[in-house]
Amino acid sequence: MRTVRDIGEFGLIRRLARLLPTSPDVFEGVGDDCAVVRLGDTVALVSCDLFLEHVHFRRSTATPEDIGWKAAAAALSDIAAMGGAPLYVLVSLACPGDTEIAFVEGLCQGLTAAAGQAGAVIVGGDTARSPEAIVLDVAVIGQTVGGRYLCRKGARPGDVLAVTGHVGRSAAGLHALEHGHDGPALLAAHRRPQPRYAEGRWLCRRDGVHAMIDISDGLVQDAGHLAEGEGLGMDIDPGRLVSAPELERYCEEHGLDALTFMLTGGEDYELACAIAPDVYDGTVRAFQETFDTALTGVGRFTDAWRGVRVAGQEPAAGGFDHFAR
Repeated sequence: MRTVRDIGEFGLIRRLARLLPTSPDVFEGVGDDCAVVRLGDTVALVSCDLFLEHVHFRRSTATPEDIGWKAAAAALSDIAAMGGAPLYVLVSLACPGDTEIAFVEGLCQGLTAAAGQAGAVIVGGDTARSPEAIVLDVAVIGQTVGGRYLCRKGARPGDVLAVTGHVGRSAAGLHALEHGHDGPALLAAHRRPQPRYAEGRWLCRRDGVHAMIDISDGLVQDAGHLAEGEGLGMDIDPGRLVSAPELERYCEEHGLDALTFMLTGGEDYELACAIAPDVYDGTVRAFQETFDTALTGVGRFTDAWRGVRVAGQEPAAGGFDHFAR
């Protein structure tokens, strides 16, 4: 009998999506960063994320405030990926009965701080007893800005794959945690990611930006979702990827390859988008006049093949998959 490990996380999602009914008020359902639905006269963005002890975090390496922050940021980043504005958050918590109240209050403080940074508020949730591990389920509700949103679908042949900020820092921070290495900036990037809320809304309003996703599972894998949305191929140019100075230093000190972190490391929550080539230069200039972070073209979409390549070659590894072997 086949198991979820045999088909992987995204194979499971595709299989389950075929079993689910839909509605005329659902504009985008299973398979994107958020569901896009009609609520009266409003177009709402709705998503949720699970955050599990021993899978997403360990209490031994993060404060409760860090854990709460990251759980909220991961969910809220889905709204940023669609170019929307977060509004409300619901949090369900399962924990053992002997969990210290101060720990739960710390979780709440971290959740509240991350939601507040995004312009959202926590409005409810649920609690239950867990036999062993702590489980957080964070649901977010947002709205479109100006009635427009960006999906994973929409990329066109010739579009430029552009990425905000620097990728690979969170994965390097996790590496530092696991190996007892120093690296304050990388540890902060891993424990307290900063989703690109304002940048996502700005990109959504620009003509020629055709599709967008947040980088939660690694650049190769998430860029692949953009290509897959339109049955396209994607070639990432590793020479265009600019590593953060702290990532470069860390890899030099420990004999590591920064490119591996940048291509396959997840949980950066930067944005990757498809931009029409005729507006790419102007978009980059305007973006960098507006924000302190970079917008860098690192690849191109093509209809010559399907799937992701790096410098024209099949990548040795993709990104994170919960059920992969």
